[in-house]
Amino acid sequence: MALDYDKLMAWPFPEVTRRYDSAEAIRFARGFGAGTGGQMAQADRKYLRPGTAEALPMIAVPLCDGEFWQQHPDTGIVWQQIIHAEEAMTMHAPLPAAGTVRIGQRIVDIFDRGEGKGALMLQEQTVLGADGTLHATIDVTTILRGNGGFGGRPYKAGRLQMPVERAPDAVIDLYSAVEADAIFKLSADIAAAGAAPQGKSMMRGVGCFGTAGRALLEMACDNQPARLKKLGVRYTGPMFTGELLRVEMWHAGPGRALFRMRAPERDAPVLDNCLCEFLEQA
Repeated sequence: MALDYDKLMAWPFPEVTRRYDSAEAIRFARGFGAGTGGQMAQADRKYLRPGTAEALPMIAVPLCDGEFWQQHPDTGIVWQQIIHAEEAMTMHAPLPAAGTVRIGQRIVDIFDRGEGKGALMLQEQTVLGADGTLHATIDVTTILRGNGGFGGRPYKAGRLQMPVERAPDAVIDLYSAVEADAIFKLSADIAAAGAAPQGKSMMRGVGCFGTAGRALLEMACDNQPARLKKLGVRYTGPMFTGELLRVEMWHAGPGRALFRMRAPERDAPVLDNCLCEFLEQA
């Protein structure tokens, strides 16, 4: 079945209500690698205190986790050939440490990269409090490798230019979640296909996103969640459980920074061409 643009643009996404407590916020934080020690040991503590933990802003992303709707045969999506390419989270109001949220979702647009080149789908997710407060907007970019040539408009996107000609303004080394806390790991068969090292698992994009977010909170926001306004990443390579990650950040004007994340022991990229926007003072 070919991709039907009009049908997908009108795809019905029911609003989902989700309740989370402090224990789940801590579980998400550990899934982002909090508590693994190193340079982030002190910064992580307030996100791991039972009963009084603060919520990391990045938990907005796993709170939006839901059904794998792309598998529905009526979508026409070749779901076996989709790639999670980019993600951006905009914070409008801090998330409470526990509460009830309403999750909304819509497809913003779908662009045609041409026959054999795939399509590019833009989605938007919203996280609202029970009282209607908009806490976060999450923009997801997915490449549909098996759906090019459906007759849609082409997509032209600019790319952030990393200032690698100069040394980064800040660098943090931190660790991904250990196996016991790796709630965002991929299934065993996918990990095997990605050649995961012995005893390790490949992590989903949400795990990479949250791990990098911990570093940016520390480097750009003095570990104050209310100062983080936007975090956007481009996925460029795998991340495994229990491995060292290096986040390099360059200031790019008031309240704006560019960053990337690498696995130095493998000399391999994980995230690149990434953006952080923040309040310069709380």
